[in-house]
Amino acid sequence: MRRLHVAALLALTGLALPTVTAFAQGRSGPGEPRTSDQANQASAPEGGAERQLKFTIALPPLPSAQCSATSTMQYEQRNTIARIKSTLQIADCTVASGAFTVAVRSKDEGGADKLLEFSETWQRTDAQDVPFTADYPIGENTELVSVRLRGLTCTCADSTKEDGGLAATPKPL
Repeated sequence: MRRLHVAALLALTGLALPTVTAFAQGRSGPGEPRTSDQANQASAPEGGAERQLKFTIALPPLPSAQCSATSTMQYEQRNTIARIKSTLQIADCTVASGAFTVAVRSKDEGGADKLLEFSETWQRTDAQDVPFTADYPIGENTELVSVRLRGLTCTCADSTKEDGGLAATPKPL
C-alpha cells in the first residue's frame, strides 16, 4: 500500500487550533454570577508551547492506473449497415475498462462525405483480449469509405507493473 503524508494538512489545522488552552477559573461560589472579568481570564504561558505532529495514513490503491491498449479492426458494408469487428489487447493489467469512439465515414450518392460517430465502452475481468463486434447504420444509397477507432482509453483496476502504475486520469491512446 502507498502511504500519503499529511504534514501540510496538519500544518493548516495547527494554525486553526490553539496549541495551549487555558480556562478561566472564577472565584465566585456556586449560584453566584461571574463578572465579565472573571469569565474572560484565559492566557497561554509565556513563550507558548508548540508541538509538531507527523503521521501517515495508509490508503488502498485507487482503481485508476493507466494502461495501454492496442486494437485490430476489420469492417465491411452490408447494405445500409457498417459491420465492425475489433479486438482490444491490453498488456498492463488483467481487470480493465475504457471507452472509445467509432468514426464511420461514408459517401452519399451525390458524392458528399458523411461522418458518423458512435461512443462505446468496454471492460474485462481476465487476461483475455476484448472482442468487439457491432453494426452501425450508414443510411441508404451510401458507400462505406472508412472506419476508425478514436479516443481509446484504458483504466486498470489492478496493475501488473512493479510500481503500481497509479495515475489520476485514464491515458488516451
